[in-house]
Amino acid sequence: MIEFTYEPEHAGKLVVNSRKKMVKVRKYHMTEEEMIRDREEWEENIKKVNNKLIKKAGKHFFNPYRKGIYYFQVQALFLLGANEWHSLEFIVEKVKKLMSSIPVKITNNMLSNLWEKFKNKSSRVDAVRCKDHIGRIQENMFFLQRLSKLHPYGYKLRQVFSAIDIKRVSVKELPNGCFFYRLSTYNTIEEAFPKRDFKDFKFIKNKGKYINNKFIGTIITNDKIIKGAKI
Repeated sequence: MIEFTYEPEHAGKLVVNSRKKMVKVRKYHMTEEEMIRDREEWEENIKKVNNKLIKKAGKHFFNPYRKGIYYFQVQALFLLGANEWHSLEFIVEKVKKLMSSIPVKITNNMLSNLWEKFKNKSSRVDAVRCKDHIGRIQENMFFLQRLSKLHPYGYKLRQVFSAIDIKRVSVKELPNGCFFYRLSTYNTIEEAFPKRDFKDFKFIKNKGKYINNKFIGTIITNDKIIKGAKI
């Protein structure tokens, strides 16, 4: 398909996807009215949050997602401290704590909570790899960096002057290394692009670096910095 960069006016239009099928572009942005409404709701919800954490995130940020797993992953990074790196372990624990406090109904009117519902969710029938709940949280972090193509999940983050950054660090006992994540917030929307920091990760020999030249953002390796196209 032709390289596609999402703009708000594209929502609802028909385009040809990578499988050569005609599809309707989904809405990935907030309107001005939605931003005003969601900011007011956010400010009401964080009244009991430590003011230091609010200041760390800056004046432009609020969580732009509806209360699903994306919302709680972003919320976990905010509550752990914006503009700081946090390990996957601590993020999962924070997401678990937040979602476990929300009751949901399951079959036969039995009550569970949102975390258990997410954790026990069945994999897609056509999934190439079946991921557990931790694998899905990791995958979502990469989704939240997307700013191009048909599914720019990170577009709303950019609207609130922020981005999700990912850092990968080599650990002797773990071939795939350790992952750290950061909610980065900015003073201008022009700065709000995600980063992938691989400078402290040694790629396995003959297994190719995961360097996506279509990534909109900055990729840092131990030998170079790659800046993607801006939107």
